[in-house]
Amino acid sequence: MQQSLKNQVALITGGGRGIGAATAEALARKGAQVIVASRTEAELTTTVAALHTAGLKASLLVLDVADEAAVEAAFSRIAGEWGRLDILVNNAAILLSGPFAEMAMNDWDRLLAVNLRGAVLCARQAFRWMRERGGSVVNVSSLGGVPGTDKFPGYAAYTVSKFALTGLTEALAAEGRDCHIRVNGVAPGAVDTAMLRQAAPHLRTCTVPADVAKVIAFLCDPVESGCMTGAMLVINSNA
Repeated sequence: MQQSLKNQVALITGGGRGIGAATAEALARKGAQVIVASRTEAELTTTVAALHTAGLKASLLVLDVADEAAVEAAFSRIAGEWGRLDILVNNAAILLSGPFAEMAMNDWDRLLAVNLRGAVLCARQAFRWMRERGGSVVNVSSLGGVPGTDKFPGYAAYTVSKFALTGLTEALAAEGRDCHIRVNGVAPGAVDTAMLRQAAPHLRTCTVPADVAKVIAFLCDPVESGCMTGAMLVINSNA
């Protein structure tokens, strides 16, 4: 594979498993130094070990993206160790479900804190590092955050968070245009992940994390998608 991201530094939140781990591998195979971040150190350790075994460059960062001080400290560490950040993939997300009328507001707030506030905090820090040399931000939304698609009872907070990521993508694309920061997103449907098995164990799909990772890697790579910003690519999963 062409090393089109050689010497670039990429941070992937929610990088310990699923789409995040697959994205880390896809970017590393393009030559990037990848940093996988999440709250679960054991998953991160497994992911990084697998990448090292494959001869790829990777490191881990234990991070709660909803914690502003922790995000600032994480980006300071990245600056100290690598001196740059070229790619941010906002993939961290949680899923809570239940009837809307009975949902506790602290559950609503916690989901929005991770799925939306976390993306905002990380993107804000990334913008501060990318505004001199440019870069790429990719937000991982969901088909549930796309107007007109089927919605499922019990997932109001998750749906709202993913709609918000689409808005954030368009707004930040406008913010970043003058300093060559591209901001795009992906909106996958059903993907064979632990989150899908939690949310809808009855659903079956042939789409795996690596399929989504290929699209994310395309959006991260200025050689392949340098003309694109503000796009949200819908990935209608195969049954």
